[in-house]
Amino acid sequence: MNGVKNNTTIPVADLEQIASNAALATDEAETEDSRICIHVHSVRKRLTDADGISAKAAIDGLVNAGILADDSPEIVKQVTYSQEKGDPEETIITLTSGNH
Repeated sequence: MNGVKNNTTIPVADLEQIASNAALATDEAETEDSRICIHVHSVRKRLTDADGISAKAAIDGLVNAGILADDSPEIVKQVTYSQEKGDPEETIITLTSGNH
């Protein structure tokens, strides 16, 4: 994956929460949407049909790498896609806070 951009703190799998921050984390969760938005931008020599862009394997890779704890709706708020014609071909995945 070329051009992966990380613009926010991402929930990481299998990390223990520090006990002294437990109350703070609970308060923040009540006032903010802590879920992640994923945007997949595809640059290709030929454009595809709007439903031809898929990122399932890439998102599963983010989970397998421990960048995302899970790809469930509790973690991922939405996944959006865009595309443009260009060279070199690349896929840019941007992760942002659900509060953007």
